[in-house]
Amino acid sequence: MFNLKGKSALVTGASRGIGRSVALCLAEAGADLDLWGRDAAALAQTQAEVEKRGVKATVAVLDITDRAAVERAVAAAIRNHGKIDTLVANAGVNKLKPLLEWKPAEWEEVIDINLHGTLYTLQAAGRHMTERKSGSVIAMASIYSFVGAPGNSIYCLTKGGLLQLARCAAIEWARYGVRVNSICPGWIETDLTAPYMVDEKTIAAGLKQIPLRRFGKPQDVGPLAVYLAADESQWVTGQSFTVDGGQIAR
Repeated sequence: MFNLKGKSALVTGASRGIGRSVALCLAEAGADLDLWGRDAAALAQTQAEVEKRGVKATVAVLDITDRAAVERAVAAAIRNHGKIDTLVANAGVNKLKPLLEWKPAEWEEVIDINLHGTLYTLQAAGRHMTERKSGSVIAMASIYSFVGAPGNSIYCLTKGGLLQLARCAAIEWARYGVRVNSICPGWIETDLTAPYMVDEKTIAAGLKQIPLRRFGKPQDVGPLAVYLAADESQWVTGQSFTVDGGQIAR
């Protein structure tokens, strides 16, 4: 089960963290990869690890807020692999700041990457998938698509919007055989969550919110992406899968 040999996947934000782990899990299952990111050196490391799994890996160093660059990179991925079977729209950023202190240039940066960049990617890959009448899109949302958190207003805004975007795409693209689902991670130990890990008091408070009493690791997310990319999930679309140690079940 969950054999992805002969399939190809495009993963954005593949340089590190969840994106890197998802890429490695897809490679373990046999998928060829097209890896996107802004950090060329880190992306090359991911590429090397992917290729150790015996699959093909290509890379694109780009800014996903550049729509033309996104469209060129999608076209290149199709040329390199013949098709895109799975898109993992993972790229995202966050900044911790009280709502009243945000400046327009700051929130525009977060919105540009988390929403506009993802929208550009979904449109470009989605056109290819709907024409082929096949594909799986995985949007990396968040538990903050459902709940709020102090200092995270703009991040919550974008992740809530991303979840709704994925749901709408799932409905629109279902008649083309294209599935769209969301993964909603909780507190995963990555560069993105590092600002939370500032002292023992903060860490203890965070763990208290999680029934399983541990923070997640990037490798806790990747296997779910494999399932959603595989044929075994062919009747699953428009869904959101929370991976949070039980945090929002409280």
